[in-house]
Amino acid sequence: MTPLNNRCTRRVLAAAILAALSGSALAEGILENRHVETRIYGFLNGEIESVKAEGGPTPYGSRGRVSDGNSRIGFAGSIGIKGDVRGLWQIEGSLNNFDEGGINGQGKSSTIESRNTFVGIESKRFGRFVIGNNDSVYRSLVGSGGALGGNLGLTVQGLDVWNNTSAQLSGNADSLFGRGEARYKNSAHYLTPQWNGFQAGASYGFDEVRDTGDDRARYSLAAKYSIGAFSIGAGYDRQQNTGVDVENLSKGFGMRNTSVSGVNTSFYKVLATYKFPTKTSVGLGFESGSYGYALQSLPTPGNIYTALQTGSMKQRSVMASLTQEVGYDTTVMLAAGKLGKLDNTTFGRPDDFGATQVSLGATYKIDEQFMPYVYFTRINNKSQQNVNLGQSPLHSNKAGTDDAFLAPGNSPRAFGIGLIARF
Repeated sequence: MTPLNNRCTRRVLAAAILAALSGSALAEGILENRHVETRIYGFLNGEIESVKAEGGPTPYGSRGRVSDGNSRIGFAGSIGIKGDVRGLWQIEGSLNNFDEGGINGQGKSSTIESRNTFVGIESKRFGRFVIGNNDSVYRSLVGSGGALGGNLGLTVQGLDVWNNTSAQLSGNADSLFGRGEARYKNSAHYLTPQWNGFQAGASYGFDEVRDTGDDRARYSLAAKYSIGAFSIGAGYDRQQNTGVDVENLSKGFGMRNTSVSGVNTSFYKVLATYKFPTKTSVGLGFESGSYGYALQSLPTPGNIYTALQTGSMKQRSVMASLTQEVGYDTTVMLAAGKLGKLDNTTFGRPDDFGATQVSLGATYKIDEQFMPYVYFTRINNKSQQNVNLGQSPLHSNKAGTDDAFLAPGNSPRAFGIGLIARF
C-alpha cells in the first residue's frame, strides 16, 4: 500500500478526530473553512559511547554505555480564526533516557508535557503569543542549538553544531556556554513578526508558588537579524532572588544557584553564524554571567554584630564552531569553547573555576530521516569547576538521587557513534 504524504496524513487525522466529535459533514466544513492543521513529529537519537571523568577527588572510571541524545515526540497544530490569524497548540514530550526506561541519572522521569507545551495565537501582522511551558526567547530566538534558536542540533545547524549529543557545548546550567538558556514553566512569550530579516521577543516566567517567600520570577529579551547566509543575535536573561549557593561552594561541591533574597542572576550573550559559498559554516559566541550572592559574616572580638554582605560573581565564556560539507552526505564538524575565571568568588581562586572543551566528529546523511554520526569530546575542568557533558551527564557522586553531581576537577571525556532517526 502506498503511504500517505505528510500533508494528507495530517488532514486525514484531523478529519477523523473532528468526525468522531461532531459528524463527518461538519468536520469537512470545519476543515474547509477553518484551515485546521495537525502534525506529529520528533526523533530518536541514540549513542554507543565510552566515557570517563578523571582529575577530581572522586574519579568516574572508564566505561561503556548507551546514551540518549535528547529524543522527543510532539503533536502540534493550528486552527484558522479570521484572515491570517491562527490559533496555535503544541504538546511535546521527552523521550529522553529511553535507553534507561525513561529514568535519568538523578532518578527523575519525564511526562508527556515535559518539553515545549503551549497554546497561543499568531498572525503575520501582530506576531506570535503563547502561554505554557516553553523555551525563553533567550533560547528559542537566539539559542545556540540551531539556526540561532531552539534546540534543533543535528537537525538544523547553529552555533553549537553538536547540540543534542554528548558532545554539545551549550544549553544547560552545567554547560560551558549558553548557561542562561532555559525552558520557563508557568510562562508567557511574545515574538514580533519578521521585518526585513529582523525579529525580537520577550518571555516572562511567573513564580506562583514562592515556596521560599521570595518572588523568583524570570524574564528574558532577545533580538536577531538575518540577511542571506549571515545571522546575528543578542539576548538578556534575569532571575530574581537567585544567587550562588555559597555554603555548598565552600564545601567544594561546585557552583550551584539557589534562592537568595535580595540578589539576582543575569546573563547576556551575542552570537553570529555565516555560511560561505564553499559550504563552510562558521559560528562565534560570547556570553557573560553575573551571579548574585549573600554572605553572612560572623561576630569578631572587635565586632559582636553579624552582617549580611551581598555582591555578584562574574564569569564569561566564548565558543566557536566550524563545519565543512563534503559532497551531499558528509559533514565534518568542530566546536571549541572556554569558560573564564570567576571574578569576586567567595571561595578558592578565580582561575580555579575555568574550563575548556573541544568536540570533533562527522555526520553521514543517508536521507532527511536517518543519519549516523561519530564524535569525540573532551572537557578540561579546573579544580573547582564541574562543566559536564551536555546530554546524559556524568555523576561521580550520589548517582540516582536528586542531588547527584560531578565532582569539581573531574574532566569528562566521551567517544561515541550515534544514530538519529527523525519522524
